[in-house]
Amino acid sequence: MPWPAVAGAAAALAVLVCAPFFAVTTFIGDDHLFLAFARYAPNPLVAFVRDQHGGEFYRPLPMCLWWLLGRLAPRTPAAFAALSLGLHALAAALLARLILLIRADRRVAVTAALLFFVAPLPREAAYWFAASTDLLATVFVLAALGEVVRGRTWRAALLAAGACWSKETAVVLPLLAAVVLAMRARQARPRDIARRALPLLAVAGAYGLARTLVLHGLGGSGDLAAAPAAKLVQVTAGLLHVMTGTQTLGAVPALLIGLLGWLLLLGATAREAWRARPVLATGAVLILALIALAVAPLFGAPWIVGARYFYFPAALVAWLGAERLRPFRLPATVGVLGALAGLALGQDLARRPEIASYEARLDAARRGVASGLGEGFDTFHLDAGIKDLDLAIKEDPRVRGGEDRLLVLGDVPASFVVVPPARPQAVDFLRARPPLPPSGAYRFGDQRIVGLARQGDDPTLAEVSAHFPRIRYIRLRAAPGGRVIARDVTETMDQGDEADDGD
Repeated sequence: MPWPAVAGAAAALAVLVCAPFFAVTTFIGDDHLFLAFARYAPNPLVAFVRDQHGGEFYRPLPMCLWWLLGRLAPRTPAAFAALSLGLHALAAALLARLILLIRADRRVAVTAALLFFVAPLPREAAYWFAASTDLLATVFVLAALGEVVRGRTWRAALLAAGACWSKETAVVLPLLAAVVLAMRARQARPRDIARRALPLLAVAGAYGLARTLVLHGLGGSGDLAAAPAAKLVQVTAGLLHVMTGTQTLGAVPALLIGLLGWLLLLGATAREAWRARPVLATGAVLILALIALAVAPLFGAPWIVGARYFYFPAALVAWLGAERLRPFRLPATVGVLGALAGLALGQDLARRPEIASYEARLDAARRGVASGLGEGFDTFHLDAGIKDLDLAIKEDPRVRGGEDRLLVLGDVPASFVVVPPARPQAVDFLRARPPLPPSGAYRFGDQRIVGLARQGDDPTLAEVSAHFPRIRYIRLRAAPGGRVIARDVTETMDQGDEADDGD
């Protein structure tokens, strides 16, 4: 193929993969909680020594990064999109580097990096800015493994600290390093492997101690956890979807295609292992061991649902897929990459209208609340379908003047709100029990952020009206041209037309 055609194809692929990072995502969900930390915490370094995540997690490094970007580029999704794209590309490059250090096979390394870079599920995780914890941990883990292979133990230990202080799942890094060293030197003695992995174990232990001291315990979510069997199903489903995603094909077709793909991978691995004795000499078997280690910490989560959980395992699955594609001619590899890119494109096309609708609803909600504040009201209820609506509204400079008393309630249970400093008891009857987060509140600077009632425990609109006689009820309505307008329907609510509806 002529070089101009190759360059043109590479440029088209780059646009196809990179442009969606800026077109099909925005601040959503837990992003608003991180932005609240950036807005209210006076010093980001406090996250290293004081619980800033409500007793759930200890991930200070991403929080510092959010604080910095949140201060430098407030309300600027493009800056966070650039960060996500950069981290995703860096993870792909580090994956290729690790494979080159172990296998010295450029084709496998480049194929694995491209599979990971274009596949829909890793990109879905990267599109959610709050998943920066997973992206950062993956980058640090892959970089640390590369340094372990090169024999730079203390540099690997420093990178391991970055991984652990980004997300707790990185504590398996010493075991990952042992497997990688076994792959690099098939005849390596256990003593040599232990000597190189020991500093990483010390780092993981130091992180565990720091986490316990800062969280005053083991931490973890206060939500009900799935049963072990259900978690196994969730992990299995995640691994089956790890390359195909779910949004383009649908969950069931993607599940079947993922199952077929895994059967092909495992079948080829079994044949290779049968020919090469002993079995542990087979690199593909050791890659499967790496994947198993990567998913093992996920069982500590209450629910293992979402692309972000499988971001790092997806990199290892891409490596396994590249190994299995190695014997085939180049057109087969190009065809697989094209299929994955097509699935990702379908995912992106489906996401764009959802993101546009979300942004239009949030903008209308902000306008409605700002207008009501100007009329002297400080309590609002909106049907907007937006989690953590109170936090999202308070990012708007137009409401800053009344933020001391402002309270915004929404129609998504278990959302978080900033407790109005001038009304510290206002949300007591609305709070989740058991509390969200487990400690009862996030404390960013002098602000308390609490979780509202879970679905089924949330009060009716009549109870809300009884507690807040001057509440303004706002409903969002679609308008021509994709616009959304906010209407005050308080009079209708006062007449009782909807006062008995649960919310």
